[in-house]
Amino acid sequence: MEQFPFKTRVVRESYEYWLGKCQGGRLPRRRDIRPEEIARLLPNIFLVDVVGDPPVFKFRLVGTKITEWAAGEYTGVTVNEAEYGPNWRRVYDSYLEAVHRRAPVYSEYSAPWKEREFLFYERIIAPLSDDGVTVNMLFGALDVVSRSVA
Repeated sequence: MEQFPFKTRVVRESYEYWLGKCQGGRLPRRRDIRPEEIARLLPNIFLVDVVGDPPVFKFRLVGTKITEWAAGEYTGVTVNEAEYGPNWRRVYDSYLEAVHRRAPVYSEYSAPWKEREFLFYERIIAPLSDDGVTVNMLFGALDVVSRSVA
């Protein structure tokens, strides 16, 4: 189990949940993620479809807390300059790292959301795979932290 410097319960528990779904060295499938098992985490959860090569990342689901912090709806948005905005590359590269490593990626960042740059957050991105090998979705969690802890 990789050790990450978690600062929030939500992101730590989301990672532990994903880790608990890994069986026999195999990545979890989307159907292994059961909303009823993580109901209190859902406002902070996001799912991203991974399609093609090079991968295209499109938000399938974005939790209500994330939508509130972002002051906009990202469900259905593709991570590219036209749809996501000027900070798309940082997000895209993190997602790409999770796909290529087939492992979780932890990060702490200033929020890329317009008029919310004062927010600082921690995030975990973890791969999902229907066949246990090819990453076709990302499971993530995000929570705002105090800038002083980073």
